[in-house]
Amino acid sequence: MPKLLFWPAAIAVTAGLAVAPAAHAASPSVSVSATAITKNLSTKGTRSTVTVRNTGKARVTGLTLRGAGLKGVRASISGAKGGVRRLGTLRAGKSVKVRVTLRRTASGPKAGAFGLRVRKGKAAVASGRIAFGPKAAPAPPESLTGRWYWGSLFTTNGIQQYTLYFTGPDLVFTGDPDGAAPACAAVSEDCKPYTFDPKTKALTIDGKPATIEGTQLTEDGQGHSLLGVATPGARWDVTLTYSNSFGLCPLSCTYFTEDLTFKPDGTFVRGAVTSGSNPGGDFAAIPADRKGTYEIRADRTLRLAFADGKERIELLGIFPEDKTGATPANPTSGIVLDGDGYFAIRD
Repeated sequence: MPKLLFWPAAIAVTAGLAVAPAAHAASPSVSVSATAITKNLSTKGTRSTVTVRNTGKARVTGLTLRGAGLKGVRASISGAKGGVRRLGTLRAGKSVKVRVTLRRTASGPKAGAFGLRVRKGKAAVASGRIAFGPKAAPAPPESLTGRWYWGSLFTTNGIQQYTLYFTGPDLVFTGDPDGAAPACAAVSEDCKPYTFDPKTKALTIDGKPATIEGTQLTEDGQGHSLLGVATPGARWDVTLTYSNSFGLCPLSCTYFTEDLTFKPDGTFVRGAVTSGSNPGGDFAAIPADRKGTYEIRADRTLRLAFADGKERIELLGIFPEDKTGATPANPTSGIVLDGDGYFAIRD
């Protein structure tokens, strides 16, 4: 089930904005893929070809490609200015290929994955990775119980986000997580039946066939990535960003961006911006940054304890650093909090 971002009515009133109901019709989507670098990354540089494809039924304009950044790795994107490559107009079903050269510093990693982000305006609409270094493919799972897959799709009303959390041997949760690992006792609107044969990898969800290949699950044409489990008590050194929009974009559109900076001493800083445009003009609301301490807990949640005494607890998933499915100690590939994707985005 897709998750669309809706912001409090107070924001729309302050902006003089009439919020239209979200459309459920098919909308344009964008995918990102890259040729893998199968050898250890060198300090001299190795090329990869990145393909950005419009998989929707309408043309898409205003797309840009940039690197998400990885410590110890430098990227050069052909045709980019200031690290940003403008992609122009993509007609339905068409793609554009971009050459990206990666090189590591003397102390940089020889194997791993370099993140890529595609934006339309201020919103991140697609992501991909350039895998580098020889890696073994992950073994197929014996059971799906406890596995969490996440996917997203760019639409004209914002980014839809999809959750598949396998709660047991025959039920999968497809709703919006809310601060804890979901549980399913019976078939319902959010809990769908599924079947899985580990020998053949044959999977059905709600009676429809789906596929699992490595860390990817595809259901009804929509891709989902396997999310890893963070080590309880871990400390991070990364800034992660969530960005989305809603409304009748671009005529009447509201954007929301939240930055979470995690520090190795167990503290965090939060920054958020709400901005947008409508026939009456542009607007912006920038609340003060908030800080506090964070805790990665054994129940697969992240607790943010704010300095003013408030707290925020959300289900936490970690994007793997490469196609082996390994969970990184520092989540530079991104995280998911209660169904919302946060990524290391460089402007």
